[in-house]
Amino acid sequence: EMPAHSPPRCASWRRIRRFANGWDPRHTLVSSSSATQSVSRKRSSKHSPPSQPEAGDTMSDSQSTTHVWGSQPDFVGPRHEYRESLMMRMLEPQLSDGPVLNAGCGGGSLTVTLLDRGLDVTSIDYSREFVDHVRDLVARRFPDRTPQPVVEWGDLHDLRFADGQFSTVVCGEVLEHLQDDVTAAAEIFRVMAPGGLLLLSVPANPHRYDWVDRWAGHERRYTVDGMSGLLSGAGFEDVKVIPWGFPLTGIYHRWVYRPMLRRRLQRESTQPATAGSGSTPGLAHRALRKAFEIDTRFVGKVPGWFGIIALARKPTA
Repeated sequence: EMPAHSPPRCASWRRIRRFANGWDPRHTLVSSSSATQSVSRKRSSKHSPPSQPEAGDTMSDSQSTTHVWGSQPDFVGPRHEYRESLMMRMLEPQLSDGPVLNAGCGGGSLTVTLLDRGLDVTSIDYSREFVDHVRDLVARRFPDRTPQPVVEWGDLHDLRFADGQFSTVVCGEVLEHLQDDVTAAAEIFRVMAPGGLLLLSVPANPHRYDWVDRWAGHERRYTVDGMSGLLSGAGFEDVKVIPWGFPLTGIYHRWVYRPMLRRRLQRESTQPATAGSGSTPGLAHRALRKAFEIDTRFVGKVPGWFGIIALARKPTA
């Protein structure tokens, strides 16, 4: 577990914090309140109440746009790659040889990484577009796998799997899309074998909830205590909640990602979208991905984080 750390209380440090975490009233043009996945249920989380918008974050019907979950499966950026690399660094030392469930596989990047490790991976997603995309991706990347890895539609509120079926469950950036994350956590717990390992990630800090979260269909951002309570309430033990994303991830979100997405959405309002539109160009993508490693020095140590990675175990008895 990463040690706790209190940052130095100096003016320059506070300026870095404000620059990474603050809001910019220029970034208020596009949003959507209608992008939430239809997987959502009526009951909301007890552990992470709905977030309030950032100050200065306004919208109108004429400016809003709807993000259809799974409509652009190629839209992956350097922050996504960095987050998944952090998850794998935390997961690999504790991995067993048993079956793995990727609960909410999205575009399939984490599925491919796990399959590259030779693991027995089952991947599910609520988006049928993502399921088709990942199934095709896996078939192309692993043509000699027999049988082919399972990629199928699934609902985290009502998993079809037997009790105790999986030794490991990974769940990257999924729970924030669900109104009923309590039921989802309980279902994940149910399908895990005794002693099984859960690794998940979610966006952090309700005060950073902005129009990008609404566009993406996020119901909430999480606090460390809220995530710990959610997992402990589902029955997990040895819960470790690790903040990440300071300082460059916050700077990237504010000064690169939001303006880039805003321009993309404005462009798509006048012309058809193309797969992967709005992603960073190749050279910039690689440079940003390397630069994010600076944040690794602060993982688990510094407040002002952008996301949370959590590890937990199902009791053996």
